[in-house]
Amino acid sequence: MDWVVFGAQWLHILLGILWFGNSLALAVVVIPALGKLPLVRQQEVGAQLGARGLRVFDIVAPAVILLGVIRGTLLGPIDSFADILGTGYGVTWLVALLVATATFLWGRYVIVPATQRLAAAPVNADGSPSAELDAALSRAKLVTVLELIGFLTIFTCMILMRFGA
Repeated sequence: MDWVVFGAQWLHILLGILWFGNSLALAVVVIPALGKLPLVRQQEVGAQLGARGLRVFDIVAPAVILLGVIRGTLLGPIDSFADILGTGYGVTWLVALLVATATFLWGRYVIVPATQRLAAAPVNADGSPSAELDAALSRAKLVTVLELIGFLTIFTCMILMRFGA
């Protein structure tokens, strides 16, 4: 067994699970649970989750992408540029690389500002959402769904590459 390949693959998958799993857990568990709290509390907790997540995923996501490049090229079947566009694996790898990079950039430069606006949006005096808060929430939901589409595309590519496609 090639322990370097094993280690790179293991770390790539583990960090990928952390990155994608975080997004799924937020969408399916955390955000619906936060929705049961008073708005001011939602903003407090959401701001803390966002700050912690930003520190973690500014490291994790680029590491996943870098390990994917290493795993496909230096430790994988892509030996030349011709292998990228000339094989099913290479094309699938390239799609995964481009979508993963776009998903990271989308999260960093679209989702982060959207959630920061959500955390800073005012709540009406009676505790109901302001128009600004409603708009920020709608925007945050939309951009998060689009991120999940990116992750599902990457996930599909990973499965296809396992089968050499």
